Amino acid sequence: RDLGQAPHGPEQALTPLEALRGLTTAPAYAAGEEHEAGRIALGHRADLAVFGDDPLTTAATELPDLPVLLTVLDGRITHRAATV
Repeated sequence: RDLGQAPHGPEQALTPLEALRGLTTAPAYAAGEEHEAGRIALGHRADLAVFGDDPLTTAATELPDLPVLLTVLDGRITHRAATV
C-alpha cells in the first residue's frame, strides 16, 4: 500500500479530525452509546489509545509508523510501551 498517493477522489477525502470522529464519537452515537463511549469523559468507558505524536498533525504517510504508547480497554491497560 502506498499512502503517498493522492486520494482517488480528493474532493471526498476526510480531514484528520473527521477521520478521528469517524472512529470515536460517530460509532458510539450510531450504537446508541454516546452517553457512555466515544470520548474521554467522566462516566464514560475508558477505551483509548495514546500515540507517540498527535495523529491530527502527523502526515498521512507517517501514520502507520506512529508508535502506540498505551492502550486502555474498559479502564484496563492492555498495552504499555517500554518507554512509558
